Amino acid sequence: MREKHFNSFVLVIAMAIFISAPTTYAQRIVDVPAGYGTLQAVLSADSANRVANNNTIYRVHRGNADSVYYLTSTLTGWGTMPLHIESSGSGDLPAFIMVTLSDGSTITPMISATANLTLKGVFINGLNTLGVAVDRVIRIQNDSVTVSIDSCLMNMSSQSFIRVDNNHARIYLKDCRVSNIYSDWSNARGIDNRGVTIDTLSMIGCSFYRIGYRVYRDGGGILSYAFIDHNTFTEIGSSIFGLGSTINFTYINNLAVNCEFLGQGKSSTGRLISMTAIPNSGQKAYVAHNVFYADTTALHAAFTTSSDTTVFAPWFADTIVTFINAASLASTNISSPVTFTKAPNDVAGAVQIDSIARWYWRNPNVNTGDASILRLDDFKAVDLSYNADAPAYTFGTDGKPAGAAEWFGIAITGVREKDLVRVPAGFSLDQNYPNPFNPSTAISYQLPVNSFVSVKVYDEIGKEVARLVSGEQSAGTYTVRWNAANFSSGIYFYDLNAGSYHEVRKMVLLK
Repeated sequence: MREKHFNSFVLVIAMAIFISAPTTYAQRIVDVPAGYGTLQAVLSADSANRVANNNTIYRVHRGNADSVYYLTSTLTGWGTMPLHIESSGSGDLPAFIMVTLSDGSTITPMISATANLTLKGVFINGLNTLGVAVDRVIRIQNDSVTVSIDSCLMNMSSQSFIRVDNNHARIYLKDCRVSNIYSDWSNARGIDNRGVTIDTLSMIGCSFYRIGYRVYRDGGGILSYAFIDHNTFTEIGSSIFGLGSTINFTYINNLAVNCEFLGQGKSSTGRLISMTAIPNSGQKAYVAHNVFYADTTALHAAFTTSSDTTVFAPWFADTIVTFINAASLASTNISSPVTFTKAPNDVAGAVQIDSIARWYWRNPNVNTGDASILRLDDFKAVDLSYNADAPAYTFGTDGKPAGAAEWFGIAITGVREKDLVRVPAGFSLDQNYPNPFNPSTAISYQLPVNSFVSVKVYDEIGKEVARLVSGEQSAGTYTVRWNAANFSSGIYFYDLNAGSYHEVRKMVLLK
């Protein structure tokens, strides 16, 4: 393959690759009625059609209290094609609720993602039909799975919102609200890494509140890239992000209020964000334009039952501080009070944060006590908009409020997906676009690790006619263009060599 000319066997292989390349079809909509088991029944009956058209969307319907989709078992096994569920209409979001088995036991998880999953505009209710919280809502249980959740509500879990059991997951959360994750003081997490490699974690415009432990918990694995932008965090029991071995971390335009209150009397500094230093890894962190605030008066009063009554303002762990100082960004992270329109503490019947902290300090041992006091039944009453005269209101890099701007009816336009460096799960070479083409076309490929890369173009008889790339490249997704204005119509092949990886694809120049 590395010689100047292909042999006929290589041409046959290239033709086979071209023929078997996946095709994206026109969008296909399948309506799903509310009711018991209706979602799973429709998915099962439609499985062959979904395989035939990988652009199928299952549409669930908004409306009123009757817009409920009862899951009679864990939602899983939808094959290798992506599963895309999206709501339509107006009114309340359609709710997904897990039924209870006849013996009273709880089904868990609600969703087991063994292939790509997209959810848009649904309410994932973690309380089953008997009012018991499921312990895991979404569990990623295969390698290289992408989970995208957009404009959804998730309320109630006794362990985690998303548990990641397998490598190379990509998780994208946008404009979501996640609340009421509680169990004991170390077992309540938003995203739970179970010692695996996560390629990408993106959180944009989300709100997390009443989470007993952490929003992201590292379990000994590696997080290759995290992009956290315009999120609101409040009443998070421990640090917001226990990042562990994270390679590339961006944390901008976020608002944290009364987080990490459980650690306030235990350590010399509160740890909002911690990260393990990885020598010689090219580790990076960009932390800027964030607002954090703790009502230390209320917290101090809560600790009067403990022998340690010292209260410290929460800040970042030493590793993060090192990155901040090295980039001269310390002044772009401020501590400034905000007044939420209706904080979780202000909802009728909600347990006050100082009461939770006081209860904790009566017996500050991990895995003890009834953490269900974190529960907030009327979670929809929460309103995390805040006073416009607060410095936080214009503190974002774009002059917009720090935190989730959707509480103000403000759209965060131009969210920088182009800046979201997604570390690919593996080597791959995409079909060129357009194809056929005249006179130029784009060729994209993915590198999961730094590699020496060669991209060449050959004519139909195997003669090299162009060398587009030759050199070292870092992990990422790349696109190169070939301008064939000086070449005649015909069949051409493009060839990617990256480390030990090699792939050939066919393209057609049609003038």
